[in-house]
Amino acid sequence: MSTATPVATTITEGMRRARVSLFVVFFAQGLGFGSLFARLPAIKERFEFTDTTLALLTLALPLLAGVATLVTGSVVQRVHSDIVLRIAIIAELVALVGIGIAPNLGTLLVAWVVMGVGFGVVDATMNMKAVSLQVRYGRSIVVAFYAIYSTAGIVASLAAAGTAHAGLPLWVFFGIEAIVLIPILLVTGRALVHARVGGAGADRAKKGSLRVRVPWRPVIGIGVVLTSAYFIESSISSWGSVFVKDTLLAPESIAALAYGGYSAAMLIGRLSADRLIRRFTATRVIQVSALMALVGMIAVVVAPVPAVALIGFFLAGGGLCVIAPLAFAAAGSLDQSGVAVARANSFTYVGFLLGAAVIGPVADLSSMRIAYLISVVLAVVILLSARNLSRRVEATTAPAAH
Repeated sequence: MSTATPVATTITEGMRRARVSLFVVFFAQGLGFGSLFARLPAIKERFEFTDTTLALLTLALPLLAGVATLVTGSVVQRVHSDIVLRIAIIAELVALVGIGIAPNLGTLLVAWVVMGVGFGVVDATMNMKAVSLQVRYGRSIVVAFYAIYSTAGIVASLAAAGTAHAGLPLWVFFGIEAIVLIPILLVTGRALVHARVGGAGADRAKKGSLRVRVPWRPVIGIGVVLTSAYFIESSISSWGSVFVKDTLLAPESIAALAYGGYSAAMLIGRLSADRLIRRFTATRVIQVSALMALVGMIAVVVAPVPAVALIGFFLAGGGLCVIAPLAFAAAGSLDQSGVAVARANSFTYVGFLLGAAVIGPVADLSSMRIAYLISVVLAVVILLSARNLSRRVEATTAPAAH
């Protein structure tokens, strides 16, 4: 098993520009996907979809993304991931505009497929670049990218609400995003070459000449953590408000705070996580975060009143905020090609789909509290995996010897 070894501790101007470029990519990814989901009601109304049809379309996106991210693992063995990323993020934004202007169902479906595939490719490659840049920095920087992603989701929600209130057509809303972001991405994207392990000229001759062999076993271990984390997140985003309203009998205005509190805690945690890791080590931060997520989900299950459940969701957000970014960093320690990161990324969609799909039926058969016990069990899985995960993360943040 190979381990990624940091190759530089001197922060070059190219590395700084690559970091800025990745901030732009993570923001564009979060804004694009967040905008699409925020305006789903408008898409439903425009094409007169039933709830079932809209649900199937929504389900298709993570399925397409999951397949695309696995294929990306093979593609990046022949083409540098920064090149793939630059093409995919532009294609995704163009597809978003296509969804907005689609005159008929056929055109919409084509744009929808491109959007789903693009999201998966970007998701995989931006994580590859984030991890490889962290290796070059020799210290934790990867969680900050997710803070930008979370911020973009909030911006997307607010922008969608504003444009919907103003009565702007979908194509105008999506078009403005593309017009603003594409030129910025084209300019800043050139710097992504400096995120390659070894620098801008690394492995030019070797790329495409050797197929990398990455064992599945350690990837599956990391994948279990990612599946668990995304299951919990999906169960909260899809069912948290329903739980607070129907089980704890809170008014809808209070129930809506379930995911809002979770998201706020996640953003706050991600903004400070890299500094905490540098001060207290990844091991300590992962262990405390996993424990916080577990305590939060237990609080949700036993909550006698809405306030306790809301505190539980907040704790869960604060605990889970570092798990996905650091799990990708752990995957990056397995190889420098990005294959392991791409494979690990596919598990996020499994968790997302299961979290949304499983909680409801289990609640129908028993109760919402019983259903949320699944999330408690998965939080235990994350906690038990913390030590192994942190050991791999440390391999990407240890400074190189001079």
